[in-house]
Amino acid sequence: MLELQRNILESMAAGQSSGQILDSLCRMIETMVPEALASVMLLDRENRELSFLSGPSFPPGAISYFNGIAPSPDMGSCGNAALLGEPIYITDVAADPRWNGLREAANNLSIGSCWSIPFFSEKQEILGTFAITSKNRGAPTPFHRRILDIASSLAGITLRNHQREECLLQLSTVFRDASEGMLITNAQGAIIEVNHSFSEITGYAKEEVLGKNPKILNSGRQDQAFFLRMWQSLKDTGRWQGEIWNRRKSGDIYPEWLSISRIDNREGKPHNYAAVFSDISSLKESERKLYHLAHHDPLTGLPNRLLMTARLEHALKQSSRNPTHLALMFIDLDRFKNVNDSYGHALGDQLLVNVARRLSSHLRSGDTIARIGGDEFVVLLEQLEQADQAAVLAQNCIDALAKPFAITGHEIFITPSIGIALFPEDGDDAETLLKHADIAMYRAKEDGRHRYSFFTKKLSDKVKERLKCETLLRRALERDEFELHYQPQVNAQRGEIVGAEALLRWNHPEQGQILPGKFIPVLEETGLIRAVGAWALKTACNQMREWDESGLPRIRLAVNLSAKQISPECINHRLQSILSESGFAPDRLELEITEHSVMQGTAMGNQLLNGLRELGVSLAIDDFGSGHSSLMRLKQLPVHCLKIERSLVRDIPSDQDEQAICRAVVALGHSLGVRIVAEGVEREEQADFLRSIGCDEFQGYLYGRPVAAGAFRQLLALQTAPR
Repeated sequence: MLELQRNILESMAAGQSSGQILDSLCRMIETMVPEALASVMLLDRENRELSFLSGPSFPPGAISYFNGIAPSPDMGSCGNAALLGEPIYITDVAADPRWNGLREAANNLSIGSCWSIPFFSEKQEILGTFAITSKNRGAPTPFHRRILDIASSLAGITLRNHQREECLLQLSTVFRDASEGMLITNAQGAIIEVNHSFSEITGYAKEEVLGKNPKILNSGRQDQAFFLRMWQSLKDTGRWQGEIWNRRKSGDIYPEWLSISRIDNREGKPHNYAAVFSDISSLKESERKLYHLAHHDPLTGLPNRLLMTARLEHALKQSSRNPTHLALMFIDLDRFKNVNDSYGHALGDQLLVNVARRLSSHLRSGDTIARIGGDEFVVLLEQLEQADQAAVLAQNCIDALAKPFAITGHEIFITPSIGIALFPEDGDDAETLLKHADIAMYRAKEDGRHRYSFFTKKLSDKVKERLKCETLLRRALERDEFELHYQPQVNAQRGEIVGAEALLRWNHPEQGQILPGKFIPVLEETGLIRAVGAWALKTACNQMREWDESGLPRIRLAVNLSAKQISPECINHRLQSILSESGFAPDRLELEITEHSVMQGTAMGNQLLNGLRELGVSLAIDDFGSGHSSLMRLKQLPVHCLKIERSLVRDIPSDQDEQAICRAVVALGHSLGVRIVAEGVEREEQADFLRSIGCDEFQGYLYGRPVAAGAFRQLLALQTAPR
């Protein structure tokens, strides 16, 4: 027995596999118990099945009988030993019901007796069984029982040792091949082992750090208090994890995520410390990029609305404790849409980038400029000694954009409109200041653009009134609150009505008739002018057809067309549909467009206006003389009529300058072969002068105010009545 134990333990020490050791054990037992076969079976804890692990003397076909049996009362000696966790000695297999489940195996192998004893893990869980099977029937002698005890004990030691080796091998493989850096120190903090990733991350070879303290990696970024908290956590809980900055061998400082665990000995005292860490430089860079994307405009790189709001709120807190002023500038580029329409969005984007750079270069170093969307920029001005400093900085921005931008061979001019709101006069929170700066910016646009404007209470009231007007307008069309009035256009020589201009009126059920100057701009700004304009055009064409069918004089119809209505949808679909449905002749329809709209036309606008000519519709330039027209531009358009602006007619004939301008307009129009209509004719002397210089038609109170359809019908009827 001593020889048996010595041989098995020497085999373990020599590093033989568990299979070899168990086979040797079985053969040694078989020499000590003649005419017997020894075997070892292993219990699978998950499947609760026994498998044949060793039985070198069993016939090859016999093993299949015993593989996969479940510990149960009828599964032989080993099945019962594994089930009950105690030795089972069956002296007469043929007569014992505990072998009923393996009766075929017992008969084929001529098994007379079988003695089995379980062996256990360190946690006293059944690992398997050791058995001696004999063709002879009989009970084990004390010597046999002693052999069984020793053999099962050696089998248990072998398998437990094997499991430990496998576990150590797995841990060793994980330690060696892990992508995370790992190091182990002794209780005194000296490094006793590191893995390959440790060297890759830190740059230190294993030989360079063994026996040294991990302090060689210290970057100096963490203070002593940081490490005191770390060691206190290791003392209290046995672990610590967190972000730390360390230094590579090259001197580079890098961030890492570090986890440290304390390993105690059997007495519960620290024996080792194991550290696992990852280089999170790429993660930090990704976080930085994500933060930048979340808080900056991707096109210009400027702060976005989110970051600007955060900085503004911080600045407001600072200003509340500081007597200096704070201002917010809202910058919008004038007619930026024309740039996109004319040159494309790619050039428009490049213009925005250049504008951002130029504005940034003309602001103070402490000012924050942000792009909050489209062509809108916001500038936060802090620590202003006086409020009027904001005006100086706003003018700097205007001057900065005065020079043209050279982009891909094009020279682009752009101007800004700037609104300014002051803290605390115009608001004490970020949202209010931003809203009031926006309102002031619109005031700058209304005043002619290319300028700045401060917010005032009056402006706020005006905006509220405008919003109220917008709300009412959105319901006005569906509630049938609009109507058309018609003003006659008369032949200058004969005085007879040759045309009528349809003018929009809004009859509100509570406020009464609202003046066009109050609601037309709101219709244009909100885009409602498209729907209302289509209604007006359709209503006027149907009205003219009705008058035609009544036998009234067939006159020309003039309808105002907003620049917002000059679109492919308007020309190609809506206008054609209205003319077709109403049956009104296109050559009797004259669309009036302001001089300003024509002069700001784009290539697409030119194409659409030329589409009017293809339809047979006439084009009149309204308010001519108020803008900066060019002959070349007029020659390019299908213009049939020029309407002299009423302000040029007002002081005729006393004002010599206005006389000269009117003469020039008439001469210009006739040279281009177009008709000239004078607006705002209210006195006979005005009519006499305009008639003398060749004006073709008049429109004004002298010949009739705008009236409802019924009253205008009577005017036409009077013209046809016999005299």
